[in-house]
Amino acid sequence: MVEACDRLDKCPFVQVYGKDEKRKYAIIGFINAYCKGDKQGACIRKKVSKELGGPEKVPKNMMPTGLPISGTTVGEWPENVLNIVKGLIF
Repeated sequence: MVEACDRLDKCPFVQVYGKDEKRKYAIIGFINAYCKGDKQGACIRKKVSKELGGPEKVPKNMMPTGLPISGTTVGEWPENVLNIVKGLIF
C-alpha cells in the first residue's frame, strides 16, 4: 500500500472541493488516485507546490492533473504557475 501524500492535510484543493457535495465522488477519486494511490508522482499540484515552496501557493481550483476543475478557469492563475504547468503538461 502506498503512503498518503505528505501535503494531503494542507492541500487547498482537497480542503475547498472535498466538501463540495456536487463534486464529492470525483474528488474522492482524485484523492484515492493522486493523494493516496500510485499516481502521486504524476500529481501536477505536488510538482507546482515543490517548485513554488508550498501547497498554499498552488491555485485552489487546480486539479491534480494540472487542469482547472470544471466550471472554473486558469484566468486568475499567476504567470509563474501557468509557466510551470505548461512545462509539465506539454
